[in-house]
Amino acid sequence: MLLLLAACQEKKFDRFEREAYEYTVRNCPKQMDEITVLDSMVFHNDGSLDYKYYYTVQLDEDQHQALKDILDDLKERTAKNVRNSIELKAMKEAGLNFVYIYRDAQTGKHVAKYTITKEEYE
Repeated sequence: MLLLLAACQEKKFDRFEREAYEYTVRNCPKQMDEITVLDSMVFHNDGSLDYKYYYTVQLDEDQHQALKDILDDLKERTAKNVRNSIELKAMKEAGLNFVYIYRDAQTGKHVAKYTITKEEYE
């Protein structure tokens, strides 16, 4: 029975990896708002439970600080969206973490990163 359950879980993780790749190929880069572009979604079936979203943001110096100032609020709003998302149901049931990584369009440097864990979206 455990072997059967493990085999089903592996298939699920393979599907998550394929779907992230296919979404990225078909839809990215995707303009999310005036300053944010979704560059890719990534999941690797390598034992990690991290489903990653990579964004590029077009920010001036004042906006860099503003992003840092609202990061906790942004994380909480994202956690609420994950909690309420029907599209993420299978991934949530699998206990994945959702990692959001933002980099500056000008410099390529990371400007923000946060993770929504199972405990935060349940």
